[in-house]
Amino acid sequence: MSAWTYKEAVHLLNRAGFGGTPEEIAACVRLGCKESVRRLIGGISLTGKNEELAEFNTMYREADKKRPLLENRISDWAQYWIYRMAYSQFPLVEKMTLFWHGHFTSAESKVDETRFMQVQNRLLRQYALGDFRELAHKIGKDRAMMVYLDLDRSRKDAPNENYAREFMEIFTLGIRNFTEQDVKELARAFTGWRFGDPAFIQDYWVDKGTKTLLGVTGNLGYTEAVNIILSQPAYPKFMAKKLLRFFAVDNPDQVWIDHVANNISKMKTMGEVLQELFTSNEFYNPKYRMAVIKAPADYVAGTIRALQMYVFASDSSEAAKYMGQFLFMPPNVAGWPGGEAWLEGLMSRYSFSGNIAAKTDINKSEFKPAQPADPDAWIDVWCKRFGIAELSQNTRAGLRSYVKDTIINSSQPLAGMRGLMRLVLLCPEMQMK
Repeated sequence: MSAWTYKEAVHLLNRAGFGGTPEEIAACVRLGCKESVRRLIGGISLTGKNEELAEFNTMYREADKKRPLLENRISDWAQYWIYRMAYSQFPLVEKMTLFWHGHFTSAESKVDETRFMQVQNRLLRQYALGDFRELAHKIGKDRAMMVYLDLDRSRKDAPNENYAREFMEIFTLGIRNFTEQDVKELARAFTGWRFGDPAFIQDYWVDKGTKTLLGVTGNLGYTEAVNIILSQPAYPKFMAKKLLRFFAVDNPDQVWIDHVANNISKMKTMGEVLQELFTSNEFYNPKYRMAVIKAPADYVAGTIRALQMYVFASDSSEAAKYMGQFLFMPPNVAGWPGGEAWLEGLMSRYSFSGNIAAKTDINKSEFKPAQPADPDAWIDVWCKRFGIAELSQNTRAGLRSYVKDTIINSSQPLAGMRGLMRLVLLCPEMQMK
């Protein structure tokens, strides 16, 4: 790339994490692209801080510690995950855990056991940047997944096709890259598994007959069948497109898909794949900046991260839920649709911004510019706080007029300051990354 500036640093932190504090953005600018990416991939703090996250059982729903989080309440686990997103010094791990949650999808609504969802969440975090092929093997033996897609019910006299179909269509190959007969044969290869700790084979329920899957014939079991699927040329291209849609652009071109697919084919870990992506010139092409609508988890966790406020005071998981992303409760096996679908939750973003503005101690020097008579200085304070690298002329003009009327020329500037914060949270540029 021609230069590494504030804009590129904000772009990286928005995509590889949940934005950043002003200190993190400044550190990213100072460190440069390669070192910043190395730290994000390696789980090294950008700022040198090594603050450990609080454990779930030490957290409280309210700031005054009136109600602890409950182990059997999925909304409390969603709240805790927002906390991890907002405060982790290793945000890419949480971002990739979120990616895998929307890829290898399970929902508590069917699993109906919160602890199973937590075991799965830990599995996805363990492999967030690790060996993605190994994760593809392990996810089918995960108890939440076995319940969600009925693999625990599959036996040789009645193979259940749910997991087999979704494993190829949604998780690995995509539609039109397998046949209905392949689904039937894969279902036979997946028979006999029962959940336990760990999952185990019930031998008399296993179909040990000859199977033909994607042109390969043999006495195929679970491991052999998964390996056959992961060896298909459609697999790296399918994964490359999903990664680029999540991290880069809604409609990546085929040349970029093919390039990332080639890396997926030859690299062992997702960390290696992402390191190449985040240091590539194409990733920082200006046309991709501010080109993707923030998911609710991005928007909520990013706001809290920027302010470093008490995460539970804003009912953050409920806010994300009403914006359209209830963590641990994706709408179906395909996960959340993303893209323009997130716009359906704009009214909930409006409500969230009001709650945040009301609960922020606005009368602090850090929220006031050195030139209080300059409306652009007020705007820049909040743009820098929320990692907004550029505003359109129309947005800036509207905010400038508001600042003049409600802060600079007002007898009650604190109300105007809260209003400005809220308007910045609601501006089009804040919804994009």
